Amino acid sequence: MGLKEPGSIRTLQSAVGAEIVIDGRRYINFGGSSYLGMAARPHILQAGMEALSECGSGAPLARFHRVFTRAHQEVESQACRLFESDAAMYIAGGYYFGLVALAAIRKRFDTIYFDEHAHFSLREAIAASGLESRSFRHLDAQHLRDRLASQAGSRHCPLVVTDGLFSTLGEIAPLDELADIVTPYDGKLLVDESHSFGVLGPNGRGAVEHHGLQGGPVLFGGSLGKAFGTCGGIIPGSVDEVTEMRLTPAGRGASAGLAAAAAMCARSLQFVREHPELLRQLRVNVSYLKSGLRKLGLTVDCSDVPIAAFTVGVQEQDLRSLRDRLQAQGIFVYHSKYIGAGAAGVIRCGIFADHTTEHMDALLQALSRML
Repeated sequence: MGLKEPGSIRTLQSAVGAEIVIDGRRYINFGGSSYLGMAARPHILQAGMEALSECGSGAPLARFHRVFTRAHQEVESQACRLFESDAAMYIAGGYYFGLVALAAIRKRFDTIYFDEHAHFSLREAIAASGLESRSFRHLDAQHLRDRLASQAGSRHCPLVVTDGLFSTLGEIAPLDELADIVTPYDGKLLVDESHSFGVLGPNGRGAVEHHGLQGGPVLFGGSLGKAFGTCGGIIPGSVDEVTEMRLTPAGRGASAGLAAAAAMCARSLQFVREHPELLRQLRVNVSYLKSGLRKLGLTVDCSDVPIAAFTVGVQEQDLRSLRDRLQAQGIFVYHSKYIGAGAAGVIRCGIFADHTTEHMDALLQALSRML
């Protein structure tokens, strides 16, 4: 079966994991972000089916009415256990994290500074906040320091907004440096952990844990759809922080999300907490694949981040051709032109805990023939 033309719709017919089925063909998969390989685990699917049977296909009650399903209560309870927080708020999608969090805390700040490669969801939340905003160069803590210093003498309480882990190239934000910079101004960090939840830090709690900032001047949250293989988002925090977010317009009036989704998130959070070997296996796989890619002469970092992004040639067509040749051999990868990829884009490989050595060797051997 030949590849379809760019822009045409292809049909995914399986869960996203180490292998996927697209248009009836099975591929070894390095596309997407199923980092812990959770999307097809039967006990997680069963939790969703039970909640669907109990609560139905909709979620008609807003939080304002103070009536929550058991699934919604359980997902927040499981999040508190995993993240060791006093409270947590479940949201229907991680994309809404910035919108909810900024609405809760915006009155305390007069200016937002954001990494120039911040995710679209954060940019939209910043725009909705109505606060003055300024960007700083990507991952450049010194540029942020200089921008803040230029405002010396004026009333200035900054909020710094960034991804914890940038999804395209797999870069970890220098949160420790950013926190040191904003602390003298009584500022705060707002960190989207969507791609770092489950994969960074000793216990997989994200970039905030990776940098040892839990309890510091930071509010964080994000998607459970990347490492945890489910649908929804979570915002861990103090009781006061979570209470304040529940009183925002979105926190009060928006649907709390489908009970079946919340139930699967709860079961996934519990499973990951009880099975730390998942994170250990993921890191073994990350080391193995990245080492193999470097041996092929590709420029790939040495971090624990389960994203390997690289370029080949100098033209976009070079990367598109490589993607197509890999897919023709049954290996699915992305040619990504998402945030931070540059004009030509990159080949982006997600690395998952359920990848086997055979899966990774298949990619490495195919690349060795093509490069």
